[in-house]
Amino acid sequence: MTSSAEVEFTRQRSSGDYARGVDDPSPSWVAEFTASMPAGYRTNYPPALIHAHARVAAARGGAAASVGRFESSRHPGTALCVVAEDRPGLLATISAGLVLTGLDVLDAEAYTRKTPARRAEAVDLFWVRGVEADGEPAPVDDALVDRLTRTLIDLLEGRLDARAAERPSGAESPAAGTLVRFLTGSDGALNTLEIETSDRSGLLLALAKALFEARVQILESEVRTLEGRVQDRFLITELDDSPISDARRLELQVAVLSALEKAAR
Repeated sequence: MTSSAEVEFTRQRSSGDYARGVDDPSPSWVAEFTASMPAGYRTNYPPALIHAHARVAAARGGAAASVGRFESSRHPGTALCVVAEDRPGLLATISAGLVLTGLDVLDAEAYTRKTPARRAEAVDLFWVRGVEADGEPAPVDDALVDRLTRTLIDLLEGRLDARAAERPSGAESPAAGTLVRFLTGSDGALNTLEIETSDRSGLLLALAKALFEARVQILESEVRTLEGRVQDRFLITELDDSPISDARRLELQVAVLSALEKAAR
């Protein structure tokens, strides 16, 4: 009997999205990619989708970033895989690229793996919708994915300033119904930051930028949007990989709340 994962893989293989531009990575390359990903990722995704993500990673080569679509009904919107060498502020940079390309993030998951060369590589998954300047929906087609790729590379290589994605700030008002808290991990450390607030354009960019400026690193993240409300979770540590201390907890909460106020409509 053919599994649902195999059916989905066959659909991807037959689509222009999957077959476009780059040969499939070898089975050994896919196996290495799979083993290098966090356990939570391997639990969440079947072999077909892991193969699709591995293909985007293999396509990056020496480029600053690689972007590819993949078929997914896990969340609403068009599914994109973005792969880049990890660095401080990377999620904020990717978020800026999405804003500049006219893409709203509906859901997102961010993972980090170690390549065979022991370099940290981010494998970030986004479910997005395209939005025209007048607010009308826009198709997330090959041309838009190519534009996102070029924009990300320009941002990462310094030819484009991420500040171009920031909305001009007007009168600041508190984000209504906002909750910012730390969740205690299994080791007793406060290392997961949870944020619940109302959805708005550029929200992920504002949050990722605030965490970058607070000098913490994001190891994993989850973004969920439901009925106009957003629940984001960021697994974070200090830049030296130490857990977030009690002394830093309030500082980070204030930084996030300030960013939300500036991003409020």
